[in-house]
Amino acid sequence: MSRARVAGVAVAVAAVAAAMWLVGFAGVNIALAAGATVTLGALLGHRDLGREHALPRLTDERRGGHRHEVSQLAWSLTTRDGRVGDAGMRQLRDVAATRLTTAGIAPDDDAAVRAALGDRAWRTLRSPAPQTVRALDACLTALENLEGARR
Repeated sequence: MSRARVAGVAVAVAAVAAAMWLVGFAGVNIALAAGATVTLGALLGHRDLGREHALPRLTDERRGGHRHEVSQLAWSLTTRDGRVGDAGMRQLRDVAATRLTTAGIAPDDDAAVRAALGDRAWRTLRSPAPQTVRALDACLTALENLEGARR
């Protein structure tokens, strides 16, 4: 705020206080009105009042790297009800297919997948219904501990 604006606010406060004192208001009311006048003067005196502010835009180009992939997966993992959404389940199935293939197990062979990962992980991979995050974690743990797969 400029000096002229500050002087204008001071004159307005003095005028409000004097007018209220002449009418016969109590000191507390005069002090509250003076404080409100200062606040109003500070708000009206702000230079950016009425200007529209814009946040800087990020480039639309796709940024590579694991950090971007992790943030994308984290945002798309769960739905509003806390279950793993379709995008998260697709990612899980893609990871499982790669991991199973690396271990020498055909991802379409239900008996071999069930024997290698266990019942819970197999049900998580094959279920069409949305799964819990806990079931997803158990399936990822089973895939991580899969024998014969490279780390």
